[in-house]
Amino acid sequence: MLRRVALPCLLLASAAPAAAQPPAAAAPHPPAATPAQPELSPELKAAIQRTATAFSQCIATGIQAAPASATPEAAAASVMSSCATQRSELTQSVEAAFATMPEAQRTEAHTEFETQMGQAETKIADAIRQHRAAPAPAPATAPATPPH
Repeated sequence: MLRRVALPCLLLASAAPAAAQPPAAAAPHPPAATPAQPELSPELKAAIQRTATAFSQCIATGIQAAPASATPEAAAASVMSSCATQRSELTQSVEAAFATMPEAQRTEAHTEFETQMGQAETKIADAIRQHRAAPAPAPATAPATPPH
């Protein structure tokens, strides 16, 4: 069940900044648990979704604010550093869910989670490149006021 809840949230958290969409808006409802996968409590599900959303939003904000003078890699490292609290909270909620799993599943899920988190900085750098390559929005013009 963890893969059906936590890992999609994490994947969405990693992908959402590039697409500028929070994971809550795009997260599908997980299917019912199978006997081999224990059902996560509603509290754990909510904690994972909440922390994944916070991490994603922090990253999206960092991507938007990345200084043009910094390389994408340096900006990504800065974003990850500034989002350390949110990452820690996400890790804690996912680790709590891992603790409910059988050992074999726990090890596999932990490895997959760490792999995804290890790729986050590279994905953020790519998202910064995409953001910089996107055309700038047209400036808003003030409505014309008739002369008095």
